[in-house]
Amino acid sequence: MKSLKVLLFLLRTTFMAFGGGNALFPFIRKEAVVKNKWLTEKEFDKLVVTTNMIPGPSVVESLSYISMKVLGPLKGAIITLIGILPHILFALGLLIIAQEFLPKKYLFVINVSVIPVIIGVLLAFTWRFVKISNKEIGFPKMMGLLIFTIIFSLFVPSPWNITAFVMIGVIIFTMIFEYFKIKKEGKK
Repeated sequence: MKSLKVLLFLLRTTFMAFGGGNALFPFIRKEAVVKNKWLTEKEFDKLVVTTNMIPGPSVVESLSYISMKVLGPLKGAIITLIGILPHILFALGLLIIAQEFLPKKYLFVINVSVIPVIIGVLLAFTWRFVKISNKEIGFPKMMGLLIFTIIFSLFVPSPWNITAFVMIGVIIFTMIFEYFKIKKEGKK
């Protein structure tokens, strides 16, 4: 029964939710944290950060993690594959049909109409994350990270804007900073 529940969650996420990447995380949070209680808020926040740091589709990585956590590694991997396969085949079919039968301008109109919805969902998700993280990180650090992220996203060109390298740099910098902070407090 649990396997069926996870499979239905995967299917709902891949078929009923709009957008990609971070636009789906509010839907995933509602299902996995609030409704089914498969993850805690803290686990979910760590999942969002981790899946955005590593290469690959963050939604598939997140759904895989949730599925494997609930069902175990082997059964979770199998259910994840079964759950995302119909979506992949459906998307491939739509792409083939659209390229064959629709003029290019219709695809452009569809893309333009979906973008504001995705932006709105991302802004709502960002606002929630800022409110939660502000308690732990503090406003000055949060604003610094936000400004850095915006500048990085807008002005660093494609081959060099690999977020994993930036995150490794931030982690190393934070470790060094915390080391000297603890060492300084130890002398007092």
